[in-house]
Amino acid sequence: MAKKFNKLNKFKGLRKFNRNKQVDGDINVKEIFESTMEAAAAEPKNSRFTQAAKFAERYRIWLLVIFSILVVIVLGWMGLVNHYMGYEYSYNGRVLGVVKDKEDVLKITDLVQSALTEERNIEVIIDKKDDITFKRVSTMGHVHIDSSEEVLKRMTYVGDINVKAYSITVNGKRAAVVDSKDSAKKVLSAIRKDYTSDGENVVVENAKFVEDIEIKEVNTDLDALQKKEEAKEALQTGAVVETSHVVMEGETLAELAADYNMTEEQVMELNPGIDPRKLELGSEIKLLEEKPVVTYETSELITYEEDIKFETIEKKTDKLYEDETKVKTKGKKGKKVITARVEKSNGKESTKVPIVAKVEKEPVQEVVLVGTKERPPTIGSGKYIYPVDNYRLSSPFGPRWGRNHDGIDLACPMKTDVHASDGGTVTFSGYKGSYGYLVIIDHQNGVETYYAHNSELLVKEGDKVYQGYHIAESGNTGRSTGPHCHFGILVHGEFKDPLKYLP
Repeated sequence: MAKKFNKLNKFKGLRKFNRNKQVDGDINVKEIFESTMEAAAAEPKNSRFTQAAKFAERYRIWLLVIFSILVVIVLGWMGLVNHYMGYEYSYNGRVLGVVKDKEDVLKITDLVQSALTEERNIEVIIDKKDDITFKRVSTMGHVHIDSSEEVLKRMTYVGDINVKAYSITVNGKRAAVVDSKDSAKKVLSAIRKDYTSDGENVVVENAKFVEDIEIKEVNTDLDALQKKEEAKEALQTGAVVETSHVVMEGETLAELAADYNMTEEQVMELNPGIDPRKLELGSEIKLLEEKPVVTYETSELITYEEDIKFETIEKKTDKLYEDETKVKTKGKKGKKVITARVEKSNGKESTKVPIVAKVEKEPVQEVVLVGTKERPPTIGSGKYIYPVDNYRLSSPFGPRWGRNHDGIDLACPMKTDVHASDGGTVTFSGYKGSYGYLVIIDHQNGVETYYAHNSELLVKEGDKVYQGYHIAESGNTGRSTGPHCHFGILVHGEFKDPLKYLP
């Protein structure tokens, strides 16, 4: 048994010698053969290996020739195999192409990493050992061998390049990924700013995220990286929860889907068996709604001003008609300064408790006079009064400027109160040609009165008015040369001189 091991060891030594010679590229057949002879000489006499050595010595020349031919054939075959073999290279399991040598990929990796880092302004990481793998493949046939430029292009535009980034984790779960720790801090700061009041009158007592939030360094796909605005939105609206809605009268599937940013198909998938054409009144529908991933709670002391309502009291007077009112003293609101503790969740007020209230200005009581005098009739009495006070007759009834003036002009300041000359019903209130803003009252006794050129109308068609009722404000509208009230009396369809009917 020991002899067998010795022979095996010597044979292994010979193979090692042969491989070394092959690697060095300087193959000497003669040296190989002589080495074999030396190994045989070291064996005990009469052994099989010794007999073989004698045979080899006898036919030394022929064996040397045959051995040389075999070595050339083996080396030629190995060279041919090497010529038609290559490496299929992959990034994170995704096959990108085939190269002749591994170095064709590895020497470009650093270049790709630097280029992407500079382009994306973030540290790109390509682990040559873990991320890039090779597989020995045959290149015979129509297999395309990538050039250095093609390797660079494929590596640059691969979609799942790893980058060093920072994740914002909420209760241990990754909620957003940004390029740097500073960006992550800015995202959280922006959320705090959104949900915290700002101003001189605000003191923040306490503010915190309810959830456990951490910023961690991670390796992630380049495509998974988020901009700060996207990360902020993901934290504020990224969660989706199931809720229920009670169907109200008239609601449709399309309206509910739109209100909850869902499709009709999604609603039906959550609610199998519902009739999409008509929702059952009072039934519960399952829906999905967006919910913030993070909750930011604040407790703030806020100082603000608040109006104090004034009190209104009524006083009766016989100088006004029944149901007629007039403000004697106009009320004024007071003002107080309040400091309150306001609790908020994601900017929405949950509780508000006043702590201090200081009155800055007392309110002024409003006094309203309420009439008690019996209201006159709203039909004509046949007795008429001038429609305005403090007037001047500026143009009488009769011919004027080549035509008939169908009333009298009572000059008065703008915005003078215009009153009904007698009780009746308003049959017109609006703009009418040369009259401007006009009111016509039918006194239901065959007489109508006209009030023209007003600046403002205070009654509408159908209103019942009594003598002295405030119907308009005088003005200068229509065909007019100055502020005044044109007053006309129409008796059975014919204009008459109003002065004959006035006191």
